[in-house]
Amino acid sequence: MSDTPNDHIIRVRGLVTRFGTHIVHEDLDVDVRRGEIIGIVGGSETGKSVLLPAIVGRMKPQRDQIEVFGQSVRDTPEAEYRRRRRRWGVMFQDGALFSSLIVRQNVEAPMREQLHLDNDLRETLVGIKVRMVGLPENAQTKYPSEMSGGMRKRAGFARAIALDPVIVFLDEPTAGFDPTVAAAFNILIKQLQNVLG
Repeated sequence: MSDTPNDHIIRVRGLVTRFGTHIVHEDLDVDVRRGEIIGIVGGSETGKSVLLPAIVGRMKPQRDQIEVFGQSVRDTPEAEYRRRRRRWGVMFQDGALFSSLIVRQNVEAPMREQLHLDNDLRETLVGIKVRMVGLPENAQTKYPSEMSGGMRKRAGFARAIALDPVIVFLDEPTAGFDPTVAAAFNILIKQLQNVLG
């Protein structure tokens, strides 16, 4: 099978990111194809987490050519950026949940922002997403401070898939887990990729 730019859902060319004199990325190229799971591995402070905001258009590198869904992310009008953002979900480090909201409200947040759904439908969808990531039903009423790190990450994962995105970005999804828990989370990622495409 030939490999053409049309096969790529994310395409990064010549990315340069610097903070003062510190070079984080120097002429970085990355391709991600539809349906592919990739992991970016490296030591602390090597630019793994800096790459995510560059790809999703929330940070302006010094030089780049970044395309998501075949369209440039640089200088995209806000209305178009919001439409495009519905097509990806992000799980930040440690889940990055709103500490003052219970899990149900955290998972509802992107639905409230992006969709016009009645309360009953929204609650049903939240229940489905929470179960999909392997959390018990009663987790919906817990605050992040009442949950373990693994449960918080699963709740963050549920929020990341709340809008049925085409792309899901997971920032250090298994950091801090013991090998058994990390392996279970990797299996969950693969299962959801198979179920959701």
